[in-house]
Amino acid sequence: MVYDSHHWRKVGLMIKAVLLAPEFDNERHPFMRAAFEELEARLLPFGGWSRQSGVEGAWRSGGRVYRDVSYQYAVSLTTWDQLPAWLAVVHWAREYFRQEAIYIEVAGVPDIIAGADG
Repeated sequence: MVYDSHHWRKVGLMIKAVLLAPEFDNERHPFMRAAFEELEARLLPFGGWSRQSGVEGAWRSGGRVYRDVSYQYAVSLTTWDQLPAWLAVVHWAREYFRQEAIYIEVAGVPDIIAGADG
């Protein structure tokens, strides 16, 4: 439990959790709006979400440089007990958007969630 020292009232804990969802598939076709609506519906039970578009990135794999553009989705978890449910959404998103791996951050700590063969 956290308290505001000026007012001695309970302040809610917020744990920022972020995931990147690609705007385009591997053939450079934009994902349908329905794909993002489904992701957003899965994030809504965490109290809401924020989205930033146009997050650009690049990575190297097998001697080749790949580039993509993603939406960054952020939610505020109110307890660490919500983390497994949020990670289930991340795993769903990785599969749904056909990604070998997906970038996340929880409380400022980055990670890459890869598939079973990644």
